Amino acid sequence: MDAETTLTGLVIGLALAGLGAAGGMARARAPLAWHAHLPWNGVAFVGMATALFAAVHLFNLFRPA
Repeated sequence: MDAETTLTGLVIGLALAGLGAAGGMARARAPLAWHAHLPWNGVAFVGMATALFAAVHLFNLFRPA
């Protein structure tokens, strides 16, 4: 993977993590609404895992040899 693909993964991961956090807050505000039944914790986990993988990969891409 190159740097552009890694940065795209980082941005997507951070967006998913933010979406998961926002969904969790919406679930706490309205626990019986339709969006309360979606797996927001899973979305946040996948987003953070993707962002962490991309950040480590980006660090290794630009590390001096």
